[in-house]
Amino acid sequence: MQLQSTERGPLARIVGVVATIAVVALAATLGIVVLAVILGLALIGTVVVGLRAWWLRRQFRQASARAAEQRSGARGHRGSVIEGEFTRSNDERPPRSSDPG
Repeated sequence: MQLQSTERGPLARIVGVVATIAVVALAATLGIVVLAVILGLALIGTVVVGLRAWWLRRQFRQASARAAEQRSGARGHRGSVIEGEFTRSNDERPPRSSDPG
């Protein structure tokens, strides 16, 4: 069985070539746009993660500095803490009233 091939005319060939070029151009453009979007999202994610890491390191350094300052302050100011005992006496005075009457 032989398939008959229909020969296309020159106008059909030109339309086919133009359509093929248009489809390839559209696919390439769409691919470039998708790649740009993916790279942009990756860049934004990298910046967000980098800023978060910087912020956490900064917070950690500040907390470490405060802890070191408190440790050195506790050693240098031992006289500022007063330790002792007290007893409460049972001879409480009655409250003074402001009414003269």
